[in-house]
Amino acid sequence: MPLDNPRGGIGYAVEFQSSALPWCTSSVAPIAGVVRFDFPRITRFISIVNFAGAGSALRLGFTANGVTGSVPSQRNFIRVPGSSSLMGIELRVSSIFVCSDTATTVPFDLLAGLTNIDARQMPEFTGSINGTGSWSGIG
Repeated sequence: MPLDNPRGGIGYAVEFQSSALPWCTSSVAPIAGVVRFDFPRITRFISIVNFAGAGSALRLGFTANGVTGSVPSQRNFIRVPGSSSLMGIELRVSSIFVCSDTATTVPFDLLAGLTNIDARQMPEFTGSINGTGSWSGIG
């Protein structure tokens, strides 16, 4: 009898219905540049808390181009205002990108609920400057 039992993959619904494994960090989004977080497993959900004051926002996205785009058609991010949070966003991703939306550093907490599915099974999200990337709305 073989011991290499099959494992669930990216389309295995049971992994996204059961309780997630915790992954968390506290960090600071710099004034310039992007912070990338690579997860060891595919996420079931993401929560982020912005601890900066009311005038400091945070950008959360899925490619570096998506969070740093300056032309409206290239802006593919979620804006998290200061002193607020996004809780339990159900997303199946293997990495996210965070940067400051203002001219200040932005402290934040990030919590991801992970499945048992290896991150290598997730396709790499890509976008392009002219919007013709393989994942529309990503950047």
